[in-house]
Amino acid sequence: MDHRPASTRTQRLLIWLGTLTVIGLISGASWLMINGTLPLSVFGRGSITAAEQCPSGTQQPVVPERVRISVFNTTNAPGLAHEVADELSDRSFRVAEVDNDYFADTGFAGIIRVGDRGLRQAYTLQQHIPDSMVDVDERDDYSVDLILGSEFAVQDMEEAGDLDMVPGLLRCSAD
Repeated sequence: MDHRPASTRTQRLLIWLGTLTVIGLISGASWLMINGTLPLSVFGRGSITAAEQCPSGTQQPVVPERVRISVFNTTNAPGLAHEVADELSDRSFRVAEVDNDYFADTGFAGIIRVGDRGLRQAYTLQQHIPDSMVDVDERDDYSVDLILGSEFAVQDMEEAGDLDMVPGLLRCSAD
């Protein structure tokens, strides 16, 4: 027989119920994000710029040594980010970080995420990865993030010697 006052038992029961409710909500939201039902953009990430929001000015390419890149793998392919980072390093890009990332929809080749100040760097990288899209965010430096999706293939990267680095427009959609 429990000799505690009823109020203590009620408090403990409420604490347990509250804890289980919070754990259930977190688990449910996590599952909805994993299976793609709840887009990650709800939390401010995972969105792709619409084509009409793409910067329209002609971009001048820069030399790869002036492009600092972080490479993120959103796929289930182990080592993809390291393989791409090694290829970009061979092309004289400065690789800052290599890691995995979460993106609800990985049905794209690559997303180049950059701020307004790094548009030239993004254009230069996009010439090496032709199926990539540019997404402009709020950063105020020249850094570039390359997010690899399930449609990415290393063999699709343009050969560095075959590139004509001429001014051009950014591509912000898969079209």
